[in-house]
Amino acid sequence: MHWVLDVVFREDDRRTRERVLADNLSWLRRFAVTLLKRHPVNDSIRGKMLACGYNTDYLTQVLDIT
Repeated sequence: MHWVLDVVFREDDRRTRERVLADNLSWLRRFAVTLLKRHPVNDSIRGKMLACGYNTDYLTQVLDIT
């Protein structure tokens, strides 16, 4: 998971000074990776992330936890 966070979300480049904020953002990124991995479409994590940004219907499908 660290590689995905580093390459796709560029987590190591983040320079958040507030420790609590950094922890919350890190948790949010890990949660996003989990949701993207659970989605059944065969595409890369980066591709799914971009598709969520372009299409709100796709984002709704990814966020559907049930």
